[in-house]
Amino acid sequence: MNEDLKVIKKKYGENMMKLCREYFPSLLEQEGLLSQLMLEHFVPSHELYDDIVNNGLDTDFKNYMYDIADMLIKEEKINNSTVKTPKELLDEVGYDLYECHDEEEIQSFKKYYKDDEKLCTFRGNRLNRCHVFFAVKKNVNEIKRKDFDKPQRQDLYGTSVISIQFTRDEAHTLSIKNRYNHTVSNPDSTFSNNLDNIIPGLTESFEKYYGMVQKHKNQGFEMPNYVCVNGKYYKYNYEINNIYYCTGNIIIDNFEIKELAKEKYIVFDYFILDLVNKKISLYDEKVDDPFINDFNNIDTIEIKRQDNEKIIIIKNSNDDIVIKLDNDNKIICYNNNSIEELGKQFLYYNNSILEIYLPKVKTIGFAVLSFNRKLKKLSLPEAKTIDTFFLDSNEDMEELYLPKVKTIGDCVFSYNKKLKKLSLPAAETIGDSFLRSNQDIEELYMPKVRTVGHCVLSSNMKLKKLSLPEVETIGNCFLEDNENIKELFLPKVKTIGESFLSSNKKLADLLLSEVATTDDGPSLNSSSNAKSKVLVKK
Repeated sequence: MNEDLKVIKKKYGENMMKLCREYFPSLLEQEGLLSQLMLEHFVPSHELYDDIVNNGLDTDFKNYMYDIADMLIKEEKINNSTVKTPKELLDEVGYDLYECHDEEEIQSFKKYYKDDEKLCTFRGNRLNRCHVFFAVKKNVNEIKRKDFDKPQRQDLYGTSVISIQFTRDEAHTLSIKNRYNHTVSNPDSTFSNNLDNIIPGLTESFEKYYGMVQKHKNQGFEMPNYVCVNGKYYKYNYEINNIYYCTGNIIIDNFEIKELAKEKYIVFDYFILDLVNKKISLYDEKVDDPFINDFNNIDTIEIKRQDNEKIIIIKNSNDDIVIKLDNDNKIICYNNNSIEELGKQFLYYNNSILEIYLPKVKTIGFAVLSFNRKLKKLSLPEAKTIDTFFLDSNEDMEELYLPKVKTIGDCVFSYNKKLKKLSLPAAETIGDSFLRSNQDIEELYMPKVRTVGHCVLSSNMKLKKLSLPEVETIGNCFLEDNENIKELFLPKVKTIGESFLSSNKKLADLLLSEVATTDDGPSLNSSSNAKSKVLVKK
């Protein structure tokens, strides 16, 4: 076997070796070239092949490798006589370019960003590490955030204000930052971090007029959940505050690569498990996650391996805590028999956990598991109170039983995609946007609910029957745009808000026994102040 292929097989696996043998016969003729390029540009990983193939990037990968091989063999020269300035080039595509020389100039661009989408750049001291430019569309005031319901990294709004930043070291690593910031995937790699994707010739122009010669230029190759630093691709699990938490115990902090010793630490999600000092901590002090508060006074840490999972068993004076990690060190299961409260933003950023077992938890705080999309199993038998944004936009859970929950805050279970059955036998108060835009809910059991907020069950598509025998107050837009509800039983309801059952097409039976007031509700057969049984037949 060719020596290059032996190296690639060892570092990246047999499948990658076979792919390279098929794609790069000409590069293999020059001994040492292909393995050198692979090791310089991709962190060794046996998952690289799957990530390339599963994302349909076979051809892009092949082109990228040939491009960087051409760059290594023959450097292109800048044609000085034809290069326009960056300002001139960006003007041609509708941008004004600004270079920031001090912190005040950087802060002047904060006005273009929503509060929860502001760049980490605005936190200060960025000029110590980077050269900072902003490119602003000339018609930026005409491009409104509200017009983009489904943000895309390179849509008109996202690219109407971009920050172009080069590191101050000799590599001049480039990052083009999106206006949406962390609302979209990989926002620090807008236009694939290739200036020529904005307008051809812009890379050359920055080289000539600002001296920003990139040691490792991005040739346009990009993969989901990979970040390119100094020409090398690293797979990451999370990007928070411009810090990348990568596989292989690597953290990339503002382009600085930090590799933690595997015999001393385990980097999982955005946490660090210190095996020597027996503690779990957050690398980034700006992140507030109470998950770490449950690991004080650790007695022992035991690590087991099972198939592609890593099982961490943490023993303390209370009970065992079990954390299961996948092959990339992302949390997929959490079992804690002693914790009683999930504080504000508990596992807020986690997007991978599949199962949670918390038998003693009574209170769930604000924005717990807000970014999780994959949770399938959840056991909270003692939970009584759920705050706002719990499990918003989950995509995989199908059934849920919360036997003791009494109070539910706003935006809980909204935009869930697969939830079919939900049982809340003790619930009494439901906040705004509960189950809003849920696509699959078919069975909902809430026999004790008395108060329902605004936009509850709006844009719900499959619910056919609903009985709320104790409900007295319902907010605006209840069951708005539901297309299949046929029977609705509300015998004790007294107050109903606006747009009640608006645009409903199939309702056959509606029972309202004690309605006192309705605002812009359905047309009733008797007075809106009816005190007797009202049955509406459509």
